[in-house]
Amino acid sequence: MRKRRRIGVALGGGGARGFAHLGVLIALEENDIPVDVIAGTSIGATIGAAKAIGTDLEKLNQLLSCLNLNELLQISESTMREVRRAIGRGMVEYVRGSSWREEETAPEKLARMYELFSLLTAKKSFSEVKIPFAAVATDLESGERVALTEGKLYPAVTASAAVPGIFYPVAHEGRYLIDGGIIDKIPVDVTIDMGAEVVIAVDTSSPLTRRVDTSFDALFQAQRITSQRLTTLQLEQARKRLDGRLLLLQPDVGWITMFAFEHLQDAVRAGKEETLSHISTIKKLCGIRNRSPSHR
Repeated sequence: MRKRRRIGVALGGGGARGFAHLGVLIALEENDIPVDVIAGTSIGATIGAAKAIGTDLEKLNQLLSCLNLNELLQISESTMREVRRAIGRGMVEYVRGSSWREEETAPEKLARMYELFSLLTAKKSFSEVKIPFAAVATDLESGERVALTEGKLYPAVTASAAVPGIFYPVAHEGRYLIDGGIIDKIPVDVTIDMGAEVVIAVDTSSPLTRRVDTSFDALFQAQRITSQRLTTLQLEQARKRLDGRLLLLQPDVGWITMFAFEHLQDAVRAGKEETLSHISTIKKLCGIRNRSPSHR
């Protein structure tokens, strides 16, 4: 009998769209598809960490549905409104001649994120995970990808999800870390480095289909174009490393904006649907015999 391949899951960024990752992981569990290693960026790190510590994903889904995440994180459901706030803060810093590095309250500004991610990871450490896990962040000053695999989980997840301009960078061992999606939107390479022989990659990034009318729209579109091109190149290289054993799942969540957490259940459903439509392919790639799915 052919030995089952070691399965890695790479969960990308995307804010509220990224709750599709939860649906993906639930669908994999329901179909008895094991996960051997996990790497996540931003919201992917959040969901990935919960899976890694053995959280009951259905209960997590219920919990998240009861939380007002916008209120907890003190952010608006409007991406544009948050960008305007960031610009306003930048102007104040410019006028005052100060920066976030000099603010004594900087750690306090991350307190809400620490509190939420501490809850979602049960205050556990990387040494306590049941599935090897890495949270991917970006070094703000060097631009290097940083795969976090040691210490407490919640600061690592916070760093991975620290969207620049919206949240303060996270100080970590002499570095300032921000959202991993800046350099590695879908961390497939990290899962390969962790020993994955086949990778299920989940893309919940923003599409290029939105109408471009304003200067802000053009700025965001330019960022999306750059991100997509970089991600495409990274996926091509990863596919070569895996001899083609890479499956890219793209749940239908492009219509959900970054901070529209009220659409959490829509994202979860989209993740489930996308995974179920590829179950046969996933099993074939992973070397798993085709059996009837479990019903739990």
